[in-house]
Amino acid sequence: MRKTELFLLICILLLLAGCWDERLLKNSRTVYLSGFDLNENGDYQITSIIRDMNISESSRGEISILNELVTGKGSSIKEASMTIDRSVPGNYDPAKGRALILGIDVAKGDIYNVLDAFYRDPRVDLNAKIAVTDNSANELIAHLSENEVEKGEYLYELIHSSEINSEIQNITLRSIRTYLFDEGKDFMLPYLSKDEAENEVIINGVALFHDHSFTGQLLTPAESTLLILFMEKKSKQVLLTEQLDKDANVSVSYNVKSVSRKLKLRKEEKVHADILLELDVEIVDYPPDQLNKQERISFLEIQISKILTEKADNLFKKLAANQSDILGLGREIIAFYPSIWEEIKGENYYEQILVNPKVKVNVRSGGIVL
Repeated sequence: MRKTELFLLICILLLLAGCWDERLLKNSRTVYLSGFDLNENGDYQITSIIRDMNISESSRGEISILNELVTGKGSSIKEASMTIDRSVPGNYDPAKGRALILGIDVAKGDIYNVLDAFYRDPRVDLNAKIAVTDNSANELIAHLSENEVEKGEYLYELIHSSEINSEIQNITLRSIRTYLFDEGKDFMLPYLSKDEAENEVIINGVALFHDHSFTGQLLTPAESTLLILFMEKKSKQVLLTEQLDKDANVSVSYNVKSVSRKLKLRKEEKVHADILLELDVEIVDYPPDQLNKQERISFLEIQISKILTEKADNLFKKLAANQSDILGLGREIIAFYPSIWEEIKGENYYEQILVNPKVKVNVRSGGIVL
């Protein structure tokens, strides 16, 4: 019995001996935000914010948080990271980064050249957000308010808030990889810029991607919201406003309660994608009122449907001009019409698809008027 207990004790001690690849937190310099640029020589430049927490012995253990801005250059992302690692005390550790910011030059190239190093590190947070900036990622990160201590969290929450409002597509380091290696669909990323007047970073729409690269085309928040509705990816809230009469300054605001989409593909000279988007909405702002009358409800349904159909038509023309298949029509054709895909497949297959959108709006509620 004693021999058995001794044997079990030895086994337990071996298990508690530690891990061969352990990395002590006290030796790590934790990165919460990183940006990536290309310099004039074609080398990568990484800009990171490292957070240090100092515990004051003289102030009864009061914790102060300091942010340090560090940069490194190299011919690859890993080499640039090693440059930073050699310039800071401790181990440069980008695994906890909450947001990755791509400079405009990096975004217009193959962004997988940047992301590859992250996928090869098992400690990386795959829920990190990815965004594009209108200039240099270095400038944008340095521009963040000095009063904003948790800069990584600030950008993360800024992006997350727009996702909740269905203004941008929900893309993370994990999910973007499925788009990068799918020949039948593309994606869009939040587009960040500096608001000089307010001295803050804002989301100024979304950047359209084709394959692995930014096309150079942007969508406004209203356009990206409409596209998300066509994708049936509505989040918790979708609030839209339409101008009904510019001369009389009459507009209507409404909240989209539910979405349904019907897609029909047919082959003629081109592949025609007939899409019917049906929206159930709740009116939240309409000063002319009279929503207790069916005639006024029918009027609003017709007007909003007409406006959204025109906007959708312009939206899909913009997508076609940039070969950006955000809706994933190529994936639909691959799955259900493989013979058609064999005829049109290739890098520019979207040229062979003609989208015919139609929006039908149903007013289900006029809100409560006291």
